[in-house]
Formats: sequence, structure tokens, C-alpha cells
Amino acid sequence: MKQAMITLSFFAMLFSSGCDNTSTSSLNEKVKPADQPSKPIPVQIPNWVGHYKAFIPCAACEKQLVSLRLHQDQTYTLKEASLFKQKMKQKESSGTFVFDEKNSNLLQLIDDKTKQNRYFSLHDHSIEPLDQNKNQFKDFEQYQIPQVQNIEVNNALKYVDIQADLFKSEKVESNGIKSTKLTYFFEINNHSDRALKLRDSDIVLIDAKNNEHVSTFENNPISPIKANKTQHELISFIYPESYQAAYINIK
Repeated sequence: MKQAMITLSFFAMLFSSGCDNTSTSSLNEKVKPADQPSKPIPVQIPNWVGHYKAFIPCAACEKQLVSLRLHQDQTYTLKEASLFKQKMKQKESSGTFVFDEKNSNLLQLIDDKTKQNRYFSLHDHSIEPLDQNKNQFKDFEQYQIPQVQNIEVNNALKYVDIQADLFKSEKVESNGIKSTKLTYFFEINNHSDRALKLRDSDIVLIDAKNNEHVSTFENNPISPIKANKTQHELISFIYPESYQAAYINIK
């Protein structure tokens, strides 16, 4: 009898020990810290990604407007407008581009439709078209196309779309004050059935302190923009160096 009680006590202790282990294991699982969420790795955008826009010389027309957008996935969109005295011819293409294996600054654009190649030389914040032999054009300084930045345009005109891209930034002195001169590339689309005439006082730059700075036209005055036509103009603003541009207001 005594032996039987000892045996039962032994099994009771063994069972109790097993239950304790299970409870401890479950508790450990409950208090185990959750996996920390991994932080997203920031994507670095290459410096060459952006919008390049400028007038360049044209042998068969007065001048040519080139607007090239390079995207991070190595696709592109290219708009070209040949400007004549009485008309403008436009064409648009898109496709992919590759970097030359021997020269990483040489881009080869491949048109999706025609499969034709165009070549551009990539510089610091600018791009330069090359001929089919990958050589520079004569007077290559005139073929530099800068990388532009868009600015908000508050436009009060009906049936008129206006876009402005920062073309050039310069440090100048105005009336003895250190100032900044910003030149913007304006694309003015007149969708109305009347010609549009703009004066320099109609276009002002608003700085971060809500001061207005009247524009200066490169072609002064701007010729009237015909009905249902698009016109491109270079327009500048000068303001104190300590201020910062906020947006452009069209009155």
C-alpha cells in the first residue's frame, strides 16, 4: 500500500511538471517581441531625370523649340516645334534611351515607332543634341538645353492656358541692391476666338513675402497671340536676393 502511494505521488509530480513546462512555453510565446517593420529604403532619383527645354538654331526655320523629358525608367518624350514667321510646325516622339558603354554622358534615344536613333550629350543640368555621327554642331554653345523647373501659375484669364518653367537664374545688381534675375520659359495657349495681348504689368512674380515683381519681356512688347494658337516667350523677373519666388500671377 505504501509503495502504491509513492508511485501515485511520483506520477502526480511528473504530470504537474509537464503542465508547468507547457505554461512557461506558452507564456514565452506571448511575450516574444513582435518583429520590427522594415523601414523603406529611399529611392535616389538620378540627376539627369527631368525636363529640358530651350530654343536652338534651325537651318530651315527661324528657330526651333526643343522640349525633352527624361524619365527614371529610361523612357523619354520629345516635343519639337519649328517656328516660322506665320506658322509653327510641331512633332512629338517617345521611346527609350540607353547610355553609351564607353561614354556614360552619351545618350542614344530610340524612337518607339520609327526605331530611328537620336544622340544627346548629357552635361551638368543641361543636355546638348548631337548629329548622327555623335558630333557637336557648329556653334555648339547655342545648342545647350538647360534643365527647367516648373512654377505654379495663378491664371485669371479665361480660355487661356499658361505654363512657366524656370529657364535661368542669375545674380545681378539692381539699383545698388543685390538681386536675383529669374528667366522663365512661358508657353501660352490661347483657346479663345480672339487674339490675346499681354503687357508686362499683366504678369507678376509673387515672392514668399507677397510682394509683386513686374515682368520684363525679352521680346518687348509681346506680339498678340492669335486665336487658337500657342506662343512661347522668355519672360524675366528681378527681385531682392533675400526674397524667394513663390508663384506667378496672371492678371
